[in-house]
Amino acid sequence: MHVIRFLAVLALAPLAIGQQPSNPIIGTASTLKPKLPVIDEYACPGKGNTVRNVKIDTDDRIYPSWKGKEKSVGTLKAGDEVTVLGGANVIREPGTAIIKYVGPDDSPSLKVGDVALVYGLDADENIVFWAKGVWFGVWIEAVAEKGQCGFTSGFGGAGCTIDIIRNGVSEWWVQVRTSTGLTGWVLAQKFNDQENWQGNFGDLCHYGED
Repeated sequence: MHVIRFLAVLALAPLAIGQQPSNPIIGTASTLKPKLPVIDEYACPGKGNTVRNVKIDTDDRIYPSWKGKEKSVGTLKAGDEVTVLGGANVIREPGTAIIKYVGPDDSPSLKVGDVALVYGLDADENIVFWAKGVWFGVWIEAVAEKGQCGFTSGFGGAGCTIDIIRNGVSEWWVQVRTSTGLTGWVLAQKFNDQENWQGNFGDLCHYGED
């Protein structure tokens, strides 16, 4: 079992001038640095994984898209229940990490000490990285943050295989459908290197699938 995972799971937009925002494909290579924002449209709860009866704890706003710049199209009240239809991670600025361990079956282009860019958590509990033209994912439990690693058994005796030394700027949005049939997007979390904000859906990934 290898912590660094090379699994094709998402769709990548062409990396060219004037391109649309790119989506990461774990296990694929691109020589160009990903164009921002990077959008993971398969984020928790995962493509096609509908989650019903998610209770709202605090009042919230619904937007027509994950861009969040449009006028809201509705509101949620504490106590409401919604169906979650999907999620999207929007990476405005990637974080920075240092690779600490590379296994024998991992990409030969990756070396210990390489700097990797951080692109958030996917629906399979891998944190997504890009380095030296390669997308790869690392199981969340094997990722250290600013030198703090909770994974003691390790792979190859290495403990955590990568250390995030600076967090980026990102947003996690969820697509919901209300009891009245209104469908839209709600901001669930917002991260930057200094502070994190969490809304109504922080426990969503711990719910069972529909």
